[in-house]
Amino acid sequence: MNRHTSIALALLAAGCANAADKNLERSFTVAPGGSLIVDADSASVEVSGNDTNQVTVRMTASGSDSYLAATKLDAVQKDNEVTLTMKREEKHGWFSWSWNSDGRIRVTVPQQFVVSVKTGGGDVQLAGTSGTAKLHTSGGDISARNVTGNVEARTSGGTIRVDALKGDIDANTSGGDVHLLNVDGKISGTTSGGDVECSLVGANRGIKASTSGGSIRLILPRTTTANFEAKTSGGEFTSELPILTTKNQDGHAIGSINGGGQQIDAHTSGGDISFRAAN
Repeated sequence: MNRHTSIALALLAAGCANAADKNLERSFTVAPGGSLIVDADSASVEVSGNDTNQVTVRMTASGSDSYLAATKLDAVQKDNEVTLTMKREEKHGWFSWSWNSDGRIRVTVPQQFVVSVKTGGGDVQLAGTSGTAKLHTSGGDISARNVTGNVEARTSGGTIRVDALKGDIDANTSGGDVHLLNVDGKISGTTSGGDVECSLVGANRGIKASTSGGSIRLILPRTTTANFEAKTSGGEFTSELPILTTKNQDGHAIGSINGGGQQIDAHTSGGDISFRAAN
């Protein structure tokens, strides 16, 4: 074992031995229709809507003493906007970051609230809000349920799951499955490494599903009207709904459902494509 390896192991052991917590709890009185902004280097974030006029914040950072000393936890209000921050303030080389660090942010907001979350590493969860939402993480899963309003979801390394959304959804992941269920709105789901599943509630306002390495399943009301293109390089296309095709060969189908309507595009390089009829 050389001298540099010994130093690294000693610093790792010291960082783990000195693990601790840093906490912040605050409440703000706001009016419905305000906005929440979360900006974190690395933290799991949970946001839920309640019948209240308060934004309640609980933030916890865990790690070595040196990590916590250089980590800023802040929650501030300006007019009807609340901004939460969990960021490193100092970076002095390779050994300055924590070997054993973690963060968690839990927030309750009024049901009618705009939400914007950006975290460098951790899961993002949203539930029970009414308002647009942007949910971004570089290293975790994203979930949204019982939400009214357009949602944008972006992750570089996790699964995206949306359930019971009244609004448009634009979901993109580089490394997981996409499940967009019970959506009453325009649907876009893209992944580079998993399956895509979408279920539509109400009228078709346009659907785009794309994956480079999985299957696509669309669950549609029997009354759905659409023009569609389904294209797979490594699987089959099937439909439980009656379709009229102008092309259907070699995994490439173009046609219409119930006389035509908003476009449905489903493209995959490595799996099957199926249109299922909703019960």
